[in-house]
Amino acid sequence: MADQEQNAQTNQSLPVARKLNGLKLKDVLKFLSSLLLPLVLGVFTLVISIQQQDAARQQRDLEIRLSSAERYESQQQRDLERTLDAQRYQNQLFDTYIQEMGKLLEKSNGSLTSNEVTATLARVKTLNIFRQLDAQRNVHIIRFLYEAKQLTDTPENRSLDLSTAKLLDIDFRDTAVDGKQLDQLSLAGIFLSNATFIDIKMSNISFSRTKFDTANFSLAKINDANFSSAEFYNTSFASTSFSNTIFTKATFNNVNFLSKNIYSVNFENSTLAHVDFSFSVLYNADFSSASLSNVSFLFSVLYNPDFSSATLSNVNFSQAVLFNGKFSSLIIINVKFSSTILNDVDFSFAKLHKPDFSEAQLTKVNFASIILSNVDSSINLFLNSLF
Repeated sequence: MADQEQNAQTNQSLPVARKLNGLKLKDVLKFLSSLLLPLVLGVFTLVISIQQQDAARQQRDLEIRLSSAERYESQQQRDLERTLDAQRYQNQLFDTYIQEMGKLLEKSNGSLTSNEVTATLARVKTLNIFRQLDAQRNVHIIRFLYEAKQLTDTPENRSLDLSTAKLLDIDFRDTAVDGKQLDQLSLAGIFLSNATFIDIKMSNISFSRTKFDTANFSLAKINDANFSSAEFYNTSFASTSFSNTIFTKATFNNVNFLSKNIYSVNFENSTLAHVDFSFSVLYNADFSSASLSNVSFLFSVLYNPDFSSATLSNVNFSQAVLFNGKFSSLIIINVKFSSTILNDVDFSFAKLHKPDFSEAQLTKVNFASIILSNVDSSINLFLNSLF
């Protein structure tokens, strides 16, 4: 009986529970639906805000790029105007110089050096114009003077003195006839930086006392030239041929004379440091009283070379061939003659400090009255056997 009453109570409570559950679900759904709309609106608002910010940022970036482009274009325009103004100014200077020099030439019967006043005026005007014009126009100035025969030194007419002039980036092919021939040019005592003489035939030229810094004479042919007391730094004479060229009292530092015939070149009293004559053929080269340091004659052939009274330090004659050489009264310090062929060479009265004659071939070599120091015993015995 008790069980029946309990079941009856349970059966009566089920609808009530379902009703309560139904109300809770309904309320939850209603509550969620009430939240959904603001949430959607919030998300929508956030998306719109982000899109607006992106659009604003893109607009700012576009404005910045346009502004930068306008500034760049404006700067380019200003630079172009300045360049054009500078060119017009230089053209005006050039034209004025040519006109003034033309008048001087007319008044002086074609010679700017005919009297001291005209020569001084022409010199001052030319040095002044060199300082104001660029390399291209300076080349035209040189060509104008050269073609007017004012840079030709002859007994009848001396060259216009342009000493102390400083010229940069001059390509002398632009002054040569057909870019190949340059004769009777005199530019003594000037300073040339980054000068080009590639593949030019030059004869009867004078660059005495001129200073060359980074010059290129490769493939040139130089005849009857005067480079006395000149200075050469970082200069290439690679594959350049010489004949009757004077380098007396000249200074060479980091210079290349590789692989070409050198006839009757005078290096007397010159100073050579870090110079390369490898694979060259030298005829009648005069190095008397010169100072050679770190110089290479590797695989070179020397006919009638004269090194008398010279000072050689760290010079390399390895694999070279020497015929009829004069090495008398010179000072040798750490010089290599290894595997060198020496034929009819005179070392008399020389001072030899640490020479290397290993595997050298000596024929008719004179070592009379030499002074040896710091010499390997085997070399000492070898040299003594020749006396």
